Amino acid sequence: MFALIDVAFGLVLVLLALVCIPLAVATFAFWIWMLIDSIRNNRNSPTGRVLWTAVVWFVPVIGSILYFVFGRNRHLRPGVTPASA
Repeated sequence: MFALIDVAFGLVLVLLALVCIPLAVATFAFWIWMLIDSIRNNRNSPTGRVLWTAVVWFVPVIGSILYFVFGRNRHLRPGVTPASA
């Protein structure tokens, strides 16, 4: 009986590791990407850059998602106008 519980518990731990570790790495990479983008984004005003950087820094996951959706101006390729994008 206890051997079956141990096997099931081990399987749950392995599945958790297979899901949680890649998700944590992806979340961290997304946070770093949004942090760098918020610092380097020249399309926002200097005050906007500082505020967005603070939001992304102090509220990492939600701040990164908010910046990605609302704060990030889509970088256009040279020669592409907003009407044709």
